[in-house]
This record gives sequence, structure tokens and C-alpha cells, in this order.
Amino acid sequence: MFFLKIFIFAVFFAVFAAGCASSSGSGNGIVHAPPLSDPATMARRADELAKVLEPCRVRGLAFRPETLADSHFASPADFLALVREFGFNRLYVYLASPESLELPQLDELFVEAGKEGMPVEAVLPESCYVIGRRGNFILRNFVSGGTTLEEMLAHLREFEADHESFRFSGVTVLAEPHLFTSANPRRPKNLVFAWSDKTFGPGLDNDRIMRATLQKLSAFGAELGSTPFTVAMPDFYEELVQEGKLSCGSVADFSAAAPKIMIRNAGNKPTEAVEVVRNELNAAKPGSLLVSITLAEHTSVTAGSLRRRNWADFIRSLDYAIGQWKQYPAFDGVVLGPFSRIETLHQEK
Repeated sequence: MFFLKIFIFAVFFAVFAAGCASSSGSGNGIVHAPPLSDPATMARRADELAKVLEPCRVRGLAFRPETLADSHFASPADFLALVREFGFNRLYVYLASPESLELPQLDELFVEAGKEGMPVEAVLPESCYVIGRRGNFILRNFVSGGTTLEEMLAHLREFEADHESFRFSGVTVLAEPHLFTSANPRRPKNLVFAWSDKTFGPGLDNDRIMRATLQKLSAFGAELGSTPFTVAMPDFYEELVQEGKLSCGSVADFSAAAPKIMIRNAGNKPTEAVEVVRNELNAAKPGSLLVSITLAEHTSVTAGSLRRRNWADFIRSLDYAIGQWKQYPAFDGVVLGPFSRIETLHQEK
């Protein structure tokens, strides 16, 4: 059954992070519902979301800059005003490659966010940034083998140096060792192990890949220095450790690498969304855990993301989940996305 969850998270990642290849343009081809003719209804809906999010200290909005509508880049101040109207107080921007930082007007949005005191967190998917150089010692002299986390950090620092008034408020790395299967062409070639149900158990391939990820994250956290560090983990690693199927990969293990943990929730229904993170909330330190929720693209989605019928259903589901999670001392907030789906729901008649 847990291998089904692994497949679900592969879908989850494809939906939320939309792959590791960079995309040209900013929102081109994204279809948004026509705006409501009643501004009062839209204002009421925004207020409803803000009130539901109010109990959370961290109220994060996640998006990929490649899918943000052009109108938001054209008017960063208006975009940030809308973000605040919805009740969000932090941006989580998925950067799948260094090229993501080069999108037109992204720097203007970031600088405006800095001026207005809106924190911007860089989110780096592990599967997009190789663990180490690929190929043998000869090929490594000629082929870069992709961007490492450390190299991407250098790009972030360079971006900050080019924009003196802006600093990233933190870095989140999505821990994704379960995506390093033998069929994954982006699996580092010097990673001799592959995630597989044929070699699953303590001391076997899956376990060693998890351990390699933990070591890499610890080293990367040290590279960050004073920059706040968060590790995002799927909602099934904790159970694999508790069941003895992995010797490492629990909330406690990831907390040794980063002080803040984000649980990527794959619950399809509100009750599932609450249940799948219960063990993590019990295990985490007070105030150290965020819950990330991906909003389904449409109501028929049955795995990996929270489905909804309309805005009212979305608000009810989120209100129920937060009401349950806030009872745990470890809970510190939520991260919702993608923004385009929240925006579409908000605008639907």
C-alpha cells in the first residue's frame, strides 16, 4: 500500500512543482475563470479565507513563477495586495532551475515584496538538483551534470547581490529520495542505489538513499549559515520508519538537518488531510511543523491533492483541517498552492 502512496507523491510533485524543466513565459496558456461581476462577493470570499488562515502563524502561498499570470508581474503591488487580502503572510516560490530566477519582471516582484515586508522563501525540489556530479572522473571535467543544491545557493546569493534591497527570507528543500528510481533519468549517476520495492528495508537501497539525502541536507543547511532552513517531506516517511521499513527518514531525523519541517500533505479529502499528518504532528517539536496542501485541479482528482467543488467547499475543508491541526503544539501554519487554482476558485461564479 505504501508504494501506492509513493506513486501518489510522484503525481503530487508533478502537479504542484510541475517538473524540473524551466518554462518560458509567465502564465501564458494558463486559463483563468472570468471574474465575478460582483466585487462584493469576491471581497467576501477573500475575507473568508483570511479568517480561516488567521489561527496560523505562518500563512504561506506557494506558486511557480512560470505559471503566475502576466498581469501579476505587470503590477507587483496589486498582486501583493491581493495576497494580503487573502490572508497570506509569506511567499513560497518554487525554483526548479537557475533559469527560473531569470524570468522577466520576477526581480521586480521580489524587490516589491521586500519593500512591503512580505517574506519570500526559495523552494528547491531535491529531484531537480543533483546530489553530486554525474559520470566518471574524466567526464566530470567536461560535463556539468546539472545543478547541485550548493550551486543553486550560489545563484540565489548572486540574485541577492544584484538586488541590494532584497534578501530571501529562507530556503526550503523538498526531500524526495523516493523519486530516485532506476527509471528516473535525473537520478545522479554516481548514486549507486535506486528506490525500489525489490530492495526495500533497513540497510537496503531505499534506506541508503534516505540516509544520503539526510546527510546532504545537513551539509546544505550548514552552507546556508544564518538563512532560515526548512525541509519539506512527504506524509508517508514517518510511517515507514515507525513500521520498521526504513531505519531513518522520520520527522526527528529531518529535524536534525533543519529546525523547521514542512509536511507535504497528499490527502484528497478533509478527513484524509487531517489523518495523514497526525503522526508527524505528534512527533515534531513545538512550533516546528508546517503543513503544505496542494489544491486539486478539478473535483475528480482522487489522489495527491485536496479536491473541492467550489469556493465554499474549499473554505469548509480548510477550516476543518486547520481546526484539527491547531490543537497540536507542533503546528505552526500552512502553505497553500498553487496560487492559480486558488485564484480560479475565487473568481468562479
